Amino acid sequence: MTKYTINKVFEKALPSNIWKIELDSIQPIISVETRNMDTSEASFHAFDLSGNCLMSPCQADGKEWTLDSVQDGQLILKRIGEHTPIQEGIKIINIERNEVVFTSYEFILLDVYCGFVHARHRSISSGETIAINIHSGKYSPALEHKFEICLNKIQYPITYSPIPQFLKNEDSTGPLWLSKCGQIYLWCYHQKTASGFDLILAISDLNRLLDKQVILNNMNKMIPQPYFQLERQVFFMTFNKREIVSYLV
Repeated sequence: MTKYTINKVFEKALPSNIWKIELDSIQPIISVETRNMDTSEASFHAFDLSGNCLMSPCQADGKEWTLDSVQDGQLILKRIGEHTPIQEGIKIINIERNEVVFTSYEFILLDVYCGFVHARHRSISSGETIAINIHSGKYSPALEHKFEICLNKIQYPITYSPIPQFLKNEDSTGPLWLSKCGQIYLWCYHQKTASGFDLILAISDLNRLLDKQVILNNMNKMIPQPYFQLERQVFFMTFNKREIVSYLV
């Protein structure tokens, strides 16, 4: 019989608060946007699924820049307006070379597809749009291309009830979250302690608990969305929003 266990892969501390996390749908890359809480300016980080840094942090040249996505080793940034969700401004950065492939303040990002950014000129509200090649930075009319959606492999847990029999003695509090990985089930819940809350990850088959670990401890409050999952790897953000912790199940 296979022994199922929970094993830590990495624990990654970041210099300021995590604002956004994106996973590459093609390469094993995690990209993270952090924000300086005093200036609101963003920095962008990239590391592999073992926690190794793939590029030096890239600092935005204004607080309007934010991470849209990461695809096939390219960071894709867009600008957001003070009163609108998006404004003109697109930047594409090659992670391996830490090199800007494309930058423009003329185009508004509409969507990201496999290999291309779909955009329109800021002065055109409808009609002709363009496709920007994320590797070369060259663009051409969107009508010349057939866009393909990149599949997102990220899973998020769902809340579950009632509590299964093998977890009833765990003294959990708050919601119970559930996701699946192959033939095993992942359960996540909080336990109240004298100093706050612990976050627990447990794995089971249909009938019994196989392993469990305290992932985060002594938190002031419960976390509303505890983790996201990429196949057998699970990712947690710490309560202070400055660390990412990852486990294999």
